[in-house]
Amino acid sequence: MDQRTPPRKTAPKGNNPIATLLSSIILGVCIIIAGANIGGSVKKLTAAVEAQTFASTLNSPSTITVNNTAPKNYYTEKEAAVYLNISEDEIKAAITKGEIKEYIKTSSGYSISQDQLDDYFEQRAYNQLVANNESAQ
Repeated sequence: MDQRTPPRKTAPKGNNPIATLLSSIILGVCIIIAGANIGGSVKKLTAAVEAQTFASTLNSPSTITVNNTAPKNYYTEKEAAVYLNISEDEIKAAITKGEIKEYIKTSSGYSISQDQLDDYFEQRAYNQLVANNESAQ
């Protein structure tokens, strides 16, 4: 009778302690880098939210709401000149002549509503059109 011996099972190899230590160190470094990236992103997000939430709205021209009506924009004479593409002296002359009827005199100059500037511009354009038509005849 032939006795066969069962095949030998090889013993499992033991874990290499150096490989385990090295992989643990690499994993730890990766976790630290990921945490730093997330922390930096949170700081940037917080700064962006604060900048949006607490931004100053005191720049001229300011938007003012009166009696829950549409906002009115008010300009200084310099801003009005830029808005109408004319010189600052022409704005001051229009105020002096009464062509711009409503304005507020402040300690630093004039404050003029956008509606008044639009009316002034339309009247000036109309006067120019009439003058051009009269000279063409």
